[in-house]
Amino acid sequence: MPVPFSGGCACGAVRYTCSEEPFVSYACHCTECQKRTGAAFGISIQVPAGGLAVDEGEPKVRRRVADSGNEIDVRFCGDCGTSVFAGGPARPHVRVVFVGTLDDPGWVPIQANIWTRSALPWVHLDPQVERFEMLPDFAKYFENR
Repeated sequence: MPVPFSGGCACGAVRYTCSEEPFVSYACHCTECQKRTGAAFGISIQVPAGGLAVDEGEPKVRRRVADSGNEIDVRFCGDCGTSVFAGGPARPHVRVVFVGTLDDPGWVPIQANIWTRSALPWVHLDPQVERFEMLPDFAKYFENR
């Protein structure tokens, strides 16, 4: 995976750089990601919080309660509305970067499909990719880091 990597919102007002490799990448089929993206799922990478820096702009924050019960702060551009990344008190060492905001999202593999119980019926999941009906314990991806 190319480190560092950068990204930002659609209008360019918010820019970020990540200086550390992601822990894990996945397609999330939860209804919140469907609403956030306006699509069938969202693709995300989890990165070390200390390795993510906002280079330009000041993202606005929307706090929500996830289906897991955890509070999540979604950071987005106040000008164009693009959701850029998220994090919360349940996992303060992790930030979730939304892959569509990467300058080059093509290098991101899908390691898992999560919240598949909410997947739209016409979405075809790769049988070789790990899948979880709900939020999995990502601890195995954080080992040795």
